[in-house]
Amino acid sequence: MKKKLQNLYEQIPVPKEELSAMIDDTIAFQQKRQRHRPVRVISTGVAIFAAACVSFVVMLNISPAFAKTMYEIPVLGDICRVFTFREYYVEDDTKIVNVRIPNIENTGNTELEKRINQEIRSKMNESVKESEQRAQENYDAYIATGGDPKEYLPMDIHMDYEIKSSNERTLSFVIDKYEAHASVYRERYFYNLDLQTGKTLTLQDMFGPDYQDLVYNQVKEQVEQLDSETKQYIFPQYLTKDLINQNRPFYLDKNGNVVVVFEKYEIAAGAAGALKFVIKKESL
Repeated sequence: MKKKLQNLYEQIPVPKEELSAMIDDTIAFQQKRQRHRPVRVISTGVAIFAAACVSFVVMLNISPAFAKTMYEIPVLGDICRVFTFREYYVEDDTKIVNVRIPNIENTGNTELEKRINQEIRSKMNESVKESEQRAQENYDAYIATGGDPKEYLPMDIHMDYEIKSSNERTLSFVIDKYEAHASVYRERYFYNLDLQTGKTLTLQDMFGPDYQDLVYNQVKEQVEQLDSETKQYIFPQYLTKDLINQNRPFYLDKNGNVVVVFEKYEIAAGAAGALKFVIKKESL
């Protein structure tokens, strides 16, 4: 295995000009972000590790040969199932936009890939467009009331994704968006896919027809086990079975467990933040 990995690595063509340009763009992007964020001190070791990660992602995006090779390596294949299709940064007087759009490949189900990829791009583009419109409206209102353009703080619009788990049978990832200005607004889209059938998984698919009772009882039990500080924020009548339905957000962790998510203010005061509960297989 070690020899095979070494041979594959040595055969990968390195697109030097593209890699250099991409790294330069990444550095410029980070410099722009620092204008509106606190200065952070990063150790040499962390910096080297971060550079290596950036290089890996860069190679996935600009070198088809490299991406194909990664797919063919047994140990690394799964982490390359979802990769960044497009990443962009926009900054002007009204907004700072930072977006990473994912793309699914090599699932063995081209119809699934086409459907999900189109849905993701459409959803993310529309969501960012709506945020940009709000940013422009906020800026116009500020100027109209006599505000100084030089003192205006642009709206921060951030949209990214996180892979929760990936294996031969299922793929689970979350698209996360927030916009920060006078207040902070957040929304998330959860994708749990059966790669063999092309179906979007629901709680009923995971637990059967009695899923409401099963998940409801587990959540109630785990709420009782929360620390006292968090528990004080839970609403008195915080949970009904109506909240456990086919649209309840969840993701699959690396162990195959279902993690049910309740967003901020759903079952507790805002200070508690979003709450999640792991429904383990052995508990059902």
